[in-house]
Amino acid sequence: MASNGANSIPANGIYLVFEAGETSHGASRIVRVGTHTGNNNLRKRIFEHVEKPNKDRSIFRKHIGRCILAGDPFLQQWNLDLTSRKNKEKYAHEIDAVRQKAVEAQVTEYISGKLEFVVIPVEDKAERLTHEKAILSTIASCEKCRPSPNWLGLKHPSEAVRSGLWNIQGYGSSILTLPDVERIASLLSPRS
Repeated sequence: MASNGANSIPANGIYLVFEAGETSHGASRIVRVGTHTGNNNLRKRIFEHVEKPNKDRSIFRKHIGRCILAGDPFLQQWNLDLTSRKNKEKYAHEIDAVRQKAVEAQVTEYISGKLEFVVIPVEDKAERLTHEKAILSTIASCEKCRPSPNWLGLKHPSEAVRSGLWNIQGYGSSILTLPDVERIASLLSPRS
């Protein structure tokens, strides 16, 4: 995502991620759904996923790295959460920083080379969270929205990811209703 492209991202919304080679219903398949909780934080959230090489600031990056590292002993280090100062101090001596940087680069390359983000502008936080869960539940319940046999996510330890989405949480809501779909479509319509 180029820095000038970031300016076209709305301040608040839901993002859908499509992946090259993944299809359903005759079109590209959604492989992740996400949003943000902080007000006016969507650009920062997408930046954390796409351009900031820090798997502890993006569970999405951490999931991709887990699959890249499937069967690799470094996965144990990758899974350590170094977000807090306490954990950084506790585990600093256990982390191969050169390898960590190399895997972060692989994750960035995977994201920039295979994924496309589409954003639905949604100002209201409660509405964002409700629609995010309904979209996730709708995709998860669709038999046609399953991953291809070569999808990287199939190497993930979580069955939730292996089912076709780079998401673990947010399922279990009601699926989208016709009024939900109409509302989302209205959010995508150009404003006059």
